[in-house]
Amino acid sequence: MISFERPMGIGAILDRSFQIYRKHFTVTFLLMLLFFGPLYLLQNLVLFDVSSVSLLPESGETIADSLDRFAEAGGSGEELRIGLLLFSFLLMPLYMLAVFPAAVSSQLHLVRAVADGASVGFKELLRSSFSRYWPMVGNTLLFGLILVGVYTAISTAVVFGVIIVAAVSFGIGAGISELGSDPFGSSIVLVVLLVGMYLLVGLLVMAGIGFFAIRFGFYLPVVALEGARSSLSRSWKLTKGNFWRIFGIYFVLSIIYSVFMMGTYALLIAVFKLSLLGQLIYIVLTLLITPIYMIPYAVTYFDLRVRNEGADLEQMLAAGQSYGSYSGQPGEAGYAAGFAQAGGSAYAGAGDAVEPVQTDRFAQPVGAERPDEAAQEAVAGHTSGAAQDRAGSAGEAVRAPGTTTPAGQEDGSSVKPSPESESADANGSKEPEKKDE
Repeated sequence: MISFERPMGIGAILDRSFQIYRKHFTVTFLLMLLFFGPLYLLQNLVLFDVSSVSLLPESGETIADSLDRFAEAGGSGEELRIGLLLFSFLLMPLYMLAVFPAAVSSQLHLVRAVADGASVGFKELLRSSFSRYWPMVGNTLLFGLILVGVYTAISTAVVFGVIIVAAVSFGIGAGISELGSDPFGSSIVLVVLLVGMYLLVGLLVMAGIGFFAIRFGFYLPVVALEGARSSLSRSWKLTKGNFWRIFGIYFVLSIIYSVFMMGTYALLIAVFKLSLLGQLIYIVLTLLITPIYMIPYAVTYFDLRVRNEGADLEQMLAAGQSYGSYSGQPGEAGYAAGFAQAGGSAYAGAGDAVEPVQTDRFAQPVGAERPDEAAQEAVAGHTSGAAQDRAGSAGEAVRAPGTTTPAGQEDGSSVKPSPESESADANGSKEPEKKDE
């Protein structure tokens, strides 16, 4: 069981994600093979003529020969363009819309089961991943349309920006060439300015699209786990103030993914050339590395829940309110963070409702003695007993107003009670004396 009781940094999120992946490797790989295996097979069938590529690398074949033969398998220029357009604008969008939400949902339920300490099984995760299938598909379509609109708006702005940048760069380059005596040096300055400006524009475009992709990107766990309808606004609220931290997580993951895939692909080309066996091994390695994007996505979502709603819970506890289990949005089965605060209610739970335990200012349960209380009570009891003895020996007594002191008691000496008084004390009232007949 891996708990999510406190906010985590980038390193802690990645470390916890790799722990989950390593512990549940078999289930995760089978899910990736089921969801993404057909996509990679379709990619090879559409873009290449598999029949013209050898199954095993041929002896004496160089890497250049293998690349030429693989390019021929892609067909002529016209056929390659048709296959690429068919895959990029038809098969890929449909696959991402119909299959991708369920694949991500399976990893979300995997991380949730790990957090709750529940059993993790392939059938259970597969059934849970399709539990809210159509709401996930609808929100994925809406998310895609938002990104397309953002991309169109930014691209339009970039076109005008490029025109302005080009005009300014050529103007600066022309001025430098007129002032300088070396035309070659002025050309270098112009090229540097152009490259710098275009890199800046490209970074701005990527930053703009990445900003909206991150802020709206956590709609899937909201739909799959919380059952909420307003998933995009909920995602925007969850990611508020956390953009750069999430961006840092995926920046590190992108570096890991790129280095691994480029290194393994170069190794496969060197060993297996571009044979079908090498391509199948590359697909398997791609399926192995795919969860490093999805599991951190789920862990980041739970961390956002702790950061946003955990702070609200702490404030409620400080105000003296008690909570049993926290269920978040309506429709969620119950996800508990397990917070305990002194001075209010000790909150405990991991998905099940529990009774709140009242605590004192020492963060101890009310009614439970601390180790030093027994000794203090013993000393207090001994002191009070000694005081009572001294009071009794001094002859202090509490008398009601209007009563007289019996004779012989003025000096503080004790007076033996009479039989009549004993009878009155025992029965609560004085009995009348009997006369002798």
